[in-house]
Parts: sequence; C-alpha cells; structure tokens
Amino acid sequence: MHARFWWSWPVVVVGFWMCSVSFADEAPRYVRLGSGMSGHIHPAACVTKKGTVLVTFCQTEAKDMRLCRSTDGGKTWSEPAAYLPTAKLSIYPGALTTLSDGRVLHVWNTWYPDKNLKSGKNRFPQYSLSSDDGLTWSEPFDLPKNPEMESVLRHPVVELGPREWLFALMDKTVLYDPMTHAVSPFGDGHSHGLTPIVRTPKGTLISGTGTRSTDGGKTWQKVEPFPNIKENGWRFDLMVVNNGWLVTAEVIGPGVGGDRWRFVVSRDDGQSWDFDHTVEFYNPGRPIGGRACPKTVQLDNDTLGTVFYDVDPNQPGGSGVFFLRTPLVALQK
Repeated sequence: MHARFWWSWPVVVVGFWMCSVSFADEAPRYVRLGSGMSGHIHPAACVTKKGTVLVTFCQTEAKDMRLCRSTDGGKTWSEPAAYLPTAKLSIYPGALTTLSDGRVLHVWNTWYPDKNLKSGKNRFPQYSLSSDDGLTWSEPFDLPKNPEMESVLRHPVVELGPREWLFALMDKTVLYDPMTHAVSPFGDGHSHGLTPIVRTPKGTLISGTGTRSTDGGKTWQKVEPFPNIKENGWRFDLMVVNNGWLVTAEVIGPGVGGDRWRFVVSRDDGQSWDFDHTVEFYNPGRPIGGRACPKTVQLDNDTLGTVFYDVDPNQPGGSGVFFLRTPLVALQK
C-alpha cells in the first residue's frame, strides 16, 4: 500500500506561494521559501533547542548561501537572508546540526585551486557555530584538506560526545575534536563515503551504505533490503524520530532528481524497512528538476518537516525551494 499526497490550490502566504495537500484530518503544506534558484543549491535543515527551524541553501551554484528561519514549525518563514560566513567564498552546500549544548553547527564545503587534481580545483569542509539560535555565527573553522581527492560533507554531523563529532566525508569517515581540531579514524576505519550516518535512541549507528552497528562502529552488519541510499548518497536523506523510527526520503525514477519521492520507515532500530507502507510525498507528474536532496527534521512530537528544491522553470512560480509538513500518523502502518 502506498499513501500519496497530491497538489491542490495555490495560496499566497507571507510573500511566497504555498500549496495545500490533503492527508487525513491534517493537511500537510508545501511552502515556497525562495525562488529563482539554479545549480547545486542543495538545502540543509535543523531545529534548534528553542524550536526554531533553520534552513540553508544556495541561491545559485557555488555561491550566495541563504538562511531562512521559521518560529512556527515551518508554517511561515523569514525572507532568505545572506549567510555572511560564506559571502566571499566559492562553496558547495553542506549540513546543519543542532548540538547537545544548544549551539548550531553549520558545515559547508569550500572550493579552492588545486593543480594536483585534473579539474584544477578541490574542496574541503569548513564550519561555523551559532550560540544564539542562528542569528549570528562564528568565524569559520577549517577541517584538514586532502590534496589527493575532494573531502566533502553533505549530511548532519553525529555528535557522539562533546569532543567527538562524526563526519561522514566523501574521502573518509572520521572523528573530529572541536577543542584541538584533531582528526582521527572512526570505528573500524573504513570509509562510508558521502552517505548519511545516524544514531538511534538505543545507540545503534545506521549507515547509508545499508549497514548497522551496535558497538560504536567497530563492526557493521548488512541490512537487506535497504532503501536506495548508497548510490549517489549525497542526494538521499536519513533521520531518526524521537520515538526511535528511522525515516529516509527516497528518490524514485531516472535521472538525478527522479520523478517522485517517498518516505520509507524502519520501526525496529534499523533492522528492517517497511517497503509495503511507503508514503509518496512529492510527485509533480514530470521529471523533477535538480539533484533532489530532500532533508527531513522533526518539528514536534507529531510532525516532520522536509525541505527540498525543484529547479524546473515551468512549474507555477518557477524554480524554488519548498518546505513540507508531514504528520507522523501518515507514516504508521
């Protein structure tokens, strides 16, 4: 059985377009956060300790990072504002993470010239921290560069401890100490590539490679079947709900954006996935423009929020970044 959301009528809200969709008694809504996007604008999202929803995305490829804020659970949003720490940089988007002490961690990837690579350029992660709910940000900190290949982050950091931040990078999977800025191997030392890694309330680690670990990454067990995350892992999503469920936003169809997206849920700590009760949450009836990259966060005990983009210029309002609220009841069997 597949539950499906569908587009309905357009409504003007706080200066942007919003579309209402029907599901049970509560109607999830697509809210337009911005317009006129192009290129690799991949969004990121987090919810702060105060309940503010933060979203970042690039207005155009490799530059003009914007930040939006919502204080009502993603129903209305501030105008996209320039993200100042990256204002003078050529960047590839990264991820947002809310740390246990309430600070917000924003990681992005900065391009720089590198004659050692055939492309003539390379990337490495930088990050900035906010202690005031995303209103102001620290000067950027650098992670070590890899002169042999690109080092890129696209998914939230896993905070294993105050001095152990787990980075699943393109070139390696490592622990980072924010006090000393030292990098060390994680777990068994193998790389998970540019796929998400999350930790469940039971302490289990789930990797987008289709594996899970119950001993802190020392050993990994394969899970089959598993959502289609490993292939092009930078564009897929994986998150943990407070009730212990795992949710991925899976891209279905040809091309980098596919033609429809669906939620797939695990309700047993990542041991199995419910492919019989998936929930389709975006299907515009055409190939989706851009590289997909939906990101889902938990807004409250009853609601998830997903940010995504679609750069098809022929859709109503043109290319844009959107936010969807989904009641958790929609993901029940």
